[in-house]
Amino acid sequence: MVHSTSVLAASMFVDHKVRTQAQANTQQQHWWASFEDTAMNRLMAASGNANESGVAATYIALKVKTLELLYLENTRSAVVRQTMLIQGTTQPYDDFAKQLAARHASAETTIGKLQAQRASYISYLAKQCHMSEAALNEMLADALQDKSLPRFAAEVPRELPMAVLANRNDVNLAAALYGADPSAMPDGVIEATNEATNEGQQSIDVPGNPFYVHAVAQAREQVSEALRRLQAQSDIANTAYARVANARVEFESSKQRRDRGEISEVQLMEDFQGLLLDLHVLAAANGELALAWVVFMGSIGNSPSIDSIAGPQSAQAEQTDQLPFLHKVSRKLRNP
Repeated sequence: MVHSTSVLAASMFVDHKVRTQAQANTQQQHWWASFEDTAMNRLMAASGNANESGVAATYIALKVKTLELLYLENTRSAVVRQTMLIQGTTQPYDDFAKQLAARHASAETTIGKLQAQRASYISYLAKQCHMSEAALNEMLADALQDKSLPRFAAEVPRELPMAVLANRNDVNLAAALYGADPSAMPDGVIEATNEATNEGQQSIDVPGNPFYVHAVAQAREQVSEALRRLQAQSDIANTAYARVANARVEFESSKQRRDRGEISEVQLMEDFQGLLLDLHVLAAANGELALAWVVFMGSIGNSPSIDSIAGPQSAQAEQTDQLPFLHKVSRKLRNP
């Protein structure tokens, strides 16, 4: 699910001195370059690298919504095909025609919502990049045709050295205010927050003013939580990928069974919708994973702000409520 770790990405998990040296050895100078996405690079250049997290997160959300819209339009087409196939026939289950009608109506409603979300993302990016929406659409045309999503070119870390905290602006500000040395972080690692207990590491041994120690402890908690979220989203995306791989195999098997006359085309369309659902879930999972990388990189001081991603994240989460109707593909149609 991830590329091999790039030089730039690897350097972002260590202290400032090492990171500076690593950047000197590579032409890439920005954290978002590790997504290895040409369109994202162009957006950042057009925006003057302002609000990097907001631009990255909105672009990712736009890609996700574009994929979801494609899968949902295909679902609607499959439902239309099923409706045509059962017209004038007697079905073994009287409620199936009503199911198809409800599915079609739900698809139409959700397609409208997705189109509105895409339009809002395009408008936001156009403003950030100081160009017209038409120009932005032209710039992103190829990227939005591509069904892949940006993936960060690094392995998800299991833990991080305490030294990464020296890269954070808040820690450096606190150090300046209270006469501390941010590079004098203790040895040890930052582990992911325990989701069950909502607790991370409990003790911290940092010399200096208590207010500085509190700032470091708070920064560590934020990094720990961002790391937990990144690890969790990676697991979810890997699970979704495995489900899609299995669904593709099952759909190919269904096509062969249809060709042998063992199942009807109506059932084949049901199985196709099942595959589309899994693809839909995978797109959302990969999008959440990419957003988790944005949050994580912000937490370790490689992005100026992570607050601006709240909008795309909320819109992404909203899609969860739009999925259930897609999952009502009927297994009662076997050998109708």
